Amino acid sequence: MSTRETQLALLACHTDEDVLGTVCLHPLPDKIERVWKGLREEYRGKTGSKGNLPYAGLLTVLRAIGYTCATLHPTSKTNPPKYLATTRPIGRDDLHAAIILWEQALLHTPADQFSFGYHSELADLIAGTAPEEVSLWEHITRTSDCIDAPGWVWAAAGWAVAQHLSNEPWKIDGKIISFRADLNNSLQVWDNDLLWTNTWGAAYGDSDNTDTPGEDDDPAWKTTMRYATLRLEVAVKSHPGLLHPVAVVHPRVSRLSYTLNSARTAWFAPRDDTGPLLNLAMGGKGKHTHLDHTTRLALDAWTRLHGEHVFPRNQDETDFLAPSTLDLAGPPGKLRALIPFSGSFPLGKGVGMYTRRELARHTSAVLDQPLLRTHEIAGRHFGYGRTTIDGRDAVLLDDPHFDRIIAASGCERLRILAPYRHQDMRTRMQRLLAYHFNRPDLAKTGMPEDRLVPVTEHVEVLLQAADDLLAHGDHHDKRAALTRQLNGLNAPDGTRILALCETEYDAKAWARQRRVSKMPDSTLTDPYTLDAKPHASRELARLRVLAQFLTPYKPGRRNPKKKPREITTDLECLGRDLEGDHRGHMAIADLHRAAGLVHPRLTKALTFGPNGLKEPLVHVGLHLRQQLGERRGPLTEEPKLMWTLVALVPRAGQWQTLAFLPNEHRTGGVWLDYATANSTHRARPLPEGRRRDALLPRLVDRALYDLGGHAGTATGYAVYVSGAEARSIWPLSANRHLGKTPDADELVDKRPALPGFTLSADQRPQAVVRVTSASDDVASPALIERLVHVDDGETETTEGKLATGLFQMENTDKTFILCNLPHQYTSGSRYARAGEFYTRWGSADPAEQAETWYSHTATEITVLHHPDGQPPLTYGLAAARLCDHALHWNHRTQYPAPIHLGIQMDKNHPEYRRTIDFFDTETDPAL
Repeated sequence: MSTRETQLALLACHTDEDVLGTVCLHPLPDKIERVWKGLREEYRGKTGSKGNLPYAGLLTVLRAIGYTCATLHPTSKTNPPKYLATTRPIGRDDLHAAIILWEQALLHTPADQFSFGYHSELADLIAGTAPEEVSLWEHITRTSDCIDAPGWVWAAAGWAVAQHLSNEPWKIDGKIISFRADLNNSLQVWDNDLLWTNTWGAAYGDSDNTDTPGEDDDPAWKTTMRYATLRLEVAVKSHPGLLHPVAVVHPRVSRLSYTLNSARTAWFAPRDDTGPLLNLAMGGKGKHTHLDHTTRLALDAWTRLHGEHVFPRNQDETDFLAPSTLDLAGPPGKLRALIPFSGSFPLGKGVGMYTRRELARHTSAVLDQPLLRTHEIAGRHFGYGRTTIDGRDAVLLDDPHFDRIIAASGCERLRILAPYRHQDMRTRMQRLLAYHFNRPDLAKTGMPEDRLVPVTEHVEVLLQAADDLLAHGDHHDKRAALTRQLNGLNAPDGTRILALCETEYDAKAWARQRRVSKMPDSTLTDPYTLDAKPHASRELARLRVLAQFLTPYKPGRRNPKKKPREITTDLECLGRDLEGDHRGHMAIADLHRAAGLVHPRLTKALTFGPNGLKEPLVHVGLHLRQQLGERRGPLTEEPKLMWTLVALVPRAGQWQTLAFLPNEHRTGGVWLDYATANSTHRARPLPEGRRRDALLPRLVDRALYDLGGHAGTATGYAVYVSGAEARSIWPLSANRHLGKTPDADELVDKRPALPGFTLSADQRPQAVVRVTSASDDVASPALIERLVHVDDGETETTEGKLATGLFQMENTDKTFILCNLPHQYTSGSRYARAGEFYTRWGSADPAEQAETWYSHTATEITVLHHPDGQPPLTYGLAAARLCDHALHWNHRTQYPAPIHLGIQMDKNHPEYRRTIDFFDTETDPAL
């Protein structure tokens, strides 16, 4: 007899004391506080700054001259540091010289007056300290469930791992790949012969109708070569259940820019080819792009230590870096920059699964450490998922108790208004609504204008023209009156009004016009200031109407492997005609989501199998997002704080969706059905606030207390939180506090330990589950292995291709990995599985290079709190199933359904910033 097992290895390795190595720790004397504060006051007087000394520039200089990691600890906005940590010793003279040059630069000393004879008390104090060589391993503190360490330990550990990987070439696909390290613990392929190349023509074909992705209209753009490189982001992190750090590697396809204009991230290779790359942070826009203040200080000091200028300078230009004199066109040289925004590019994203597998093996061999492994505890069949037939959710809409589903959402009838601008959109809406509500006869005979048409016993539709309301333009002051002129707004009690509205939106074209509009002397208008959608959505919400917008028809890709079904009914014939209208089908599905409709199949999904959740629980999702305020003009806008609580409540065989709506003055709030809360939320401005507001945990707990009055027959509730947002608010949701015991008041570090923990014991959540889905925070899947254990003790291992189940992390019973297969993989298109068997170096197909290469992704699920005597697997599996069983989507969602509903509620707000102004805000440098 044999047993079978599936294991999943992540692109992350264990570490030990030898891998992490040692650092030189400089304990700074107490008198540095007086000197630091004095220099800070002088700096503030010179610059008008209100912050701390910009010592990031000093650290950049130290890293560059010493080929070392350098960190000051602790980091503070007001207080001086107490330690300087470097992974290699820096000579006293070099350390002293770097500090005095940095000090002169930050005090705006004229260039011709810089002197190595400058007297700096700060330099004397820091350079005069005797470093002590200490082991990183010894500075890691351990709890029962995880580890913690000062910030300098994580930085130095990441540097050590990056150095290990940069010292060992990687042999793959007949290539020998060498990585060049930078000062921020990243590695990249720098050799021009190993860069990936492609042209716009190869990526998009030779059709004259193809839109130019660039900003100029030069026809040569199709033949211009563009470059990309493999970049590895290396970090050492804690992991639940492990009492030692884990080295995590994230591979990226980094697309290189042909200009510095508006770039945000760049690298410079100094003369010494063995030294680390210098990281350059940029500011400004267009031809006014410049080095940011900290980088300028660092490079000014660094170049003086080397006795030369890195960049050419014109006499007429005062900035250290003059972008107008630097041309990045052609093959990349010593200076390279990332493209400043994510848009069209002749080389796709993603490295593919083959690259991840081989990179995992290479990392494990270089570090001489095993990969982080998991074992499968629940396979791909999670039971009773959402299915559609040609885009139609027949299970939901043809349910014999559809009236009960509507009643559970908080109303008796649905009225769908369909305002449109163009006749072809009217026809499309009519056909979509007729198809989804099983009325193919209405698609043939048509629906009358401006008249209610019952499509089912509980749903009615009204089509009407609304050109002025929906047209883009600057007539926003008239949209309120135009909205009130719509027919069908006066509905009897018990009728919920929804709106399926026409809109025009081309993300790529609008992004190009937006960038051009911000150029000096531009005559173009930012298209987002003319967008009708947010204003129409707000005005409709003020009339208790939830709007969903439908963009113009764009044919979807058909799966060539899909066998055509035999057409026997008019409904199937209509569905075949609408099969490629994915946008239309998803717009209808989103209307169902906004209306709060939940099919009772969710009950079967949660209870499925021996580890299913058998008792009725309310499932609550907490979503948090802080939106930075606009920073243009003399007045700056305060940050916005959006937080939502959405609950799925079992109710007499159905599911009711509730959402908590805080009061406008943040003194309380009320639980409402999801649709009503949504419309009220859209009609209000986003509230001001910050994620670290001390009142926020108390407001959340008050809302959870009030939820008890709506729980019905449920025996308790479970709370799901986003790990990326909750870690800084509730201590026990952060790795470093795992295993700690709260005090008598359920506080850790004087803060509520977890959501709901300030309530009495009988009112607290039965379980709290942290779900982390951000790719930067979760190690990615790499190796899938099928193990067969036979009777004689031997194990046969074969490499697998797919894994979409739930895996339990080693050394813990509370942390799980939900392995996800991207929708791209199942699409059946020609390049859906690009990168499965070879790297980008092994591909000679330009069209394939232009595609995004697929990879498995992972969702980390950690059960932070659960009832005694009940396995955490029950709640981890429930979180996985709430991701797997999306309510109105055929595939998995990033977060469990209650969190996902909160995210969508946030995104539907008219003030939600769906674009990032990369000219004015800090953005991801990979964009």
